[in-house]
Amino acid sequence: MNQNKIPSIQSLHNEKQIKETSKVDLYNIVLNKIISKIVYTNRHTDKTYVIFEVPKILIGYPQYEMKSCILFIINKLSANQYIIEFIEPFYLYIDWGSNNKSSHQKIYIPSIIQSKNHDKLRTQTKALLSQFPNTSKVEFVYEDAIQNSTKNLKKNKKK
Repeated sequence: MNQNKIPSIQSLHNEKQIKETSKVDLYNIVLNKIISKIVYTNRHTDKTYVIFEVPKILIGYPQYEMKSCILFIINKLSANQYIIEFIEPFYLYIDWGSNNKSSHQKIYIPSIIQSKNHDKLRTQTKALLSQFPNTSKVEFVYEDAIQNSTKNLKKNKKK
């Protein structure tokens, strides 16, 4: 006779707690990389901000979730008075030099996370664009688009 053993609620809660703890450990790996970048930038440059690319995947860690990691990082750094901006698709603007910590006028920026400090981000973007004037003409081409265009070229040549 086949008897199914029903797991106890406590064992299910323990399993869930272990998963959550391992996720937090993964997110702390990313947070430590950010902290290292902040410390390095603060010591070796005059900048009081960094732009950090949140990894899409962590090799060897299949349970890593990028969006949850972004929220974790924003919560941790915001709790320590950092100004954080989410820049789609997976960048974080992290500022520790701004004296103005007051709330800013809400401006629509398409993102999954509400943005803060729009004026500083806009100012720094303009400065970068003036420093590199032709960047607005750069076209980002993704692999799918390249494959589709080469397929279309081959089809047109056969006709």
